[in-house]
Amino acid sequence: MTADVTCEKVQLRTSLLSQRRARSPRDRTAAAEAIALHATALPALARATRVAAYLSMPTEPGTGPLLQGLLDRHVSVLLPVSHPDRSLTWVEHAPDAVRAGPLGVPEPVGQDLGPDALAGCGIALVPALAVDHAGNRLGRGAGYYDRALARFDGVVCAVVFEDELLPRVPHEPHDRPVDLVLTPAGVFRPLRD
Repeated sequence: MTADVTCEKVQLRTSLLSQRRARSPRDRTAAAEAIALHATALPALARATRVAAYLSMPTEPGTGPLLQGLLDRHVSVLLPVSHPDRSLTWVEHAPDAVRAGPLGVPEPVGQDLGPDALAGCGIALVPALAVDHAGNRLGRGAGYYDRALARFDGVVCAVVFEDELLPRVPHEPHDRPVDLVLTPAGVFRPLRD
């Protein structure tokens, strides 16, 4: 990683996290409901029987209504559990079986299905701080999702607020681009070269 890209990423993360903390609870609730509504327009999600997703943190675009909508349709939802080696394994979502993980991130409680369970999903909904018009995703910097998605063949869809869809985000060759972006304003398909 070059020093310039590292510095750009740190500065952009700081700015985006500050913007997220400034959002009102009312705006966050409205965003979560809009995201769930727009998710129904995703063909990959509509036909999926098993989906990888995540439990959102308080300042992130909310995934609660989206997850409930998937469960209501009897879709199997796998949620990540983080490990000290910065890997992710997966647990089937049960709304009443959630705890705070070691990093303070909400995590599911249940049978660990291992890292390969992701391969059985048609689509992975992933968190991001920003995504650019080419699909480059800026995460929080630990690389959990880049590693987990490295061999994933399904559709990768980042979930962000609409003002986090940017013309450009700093990225490196190991950063896994996304195929779709889901925002409260709708769905965006990145432009590929």
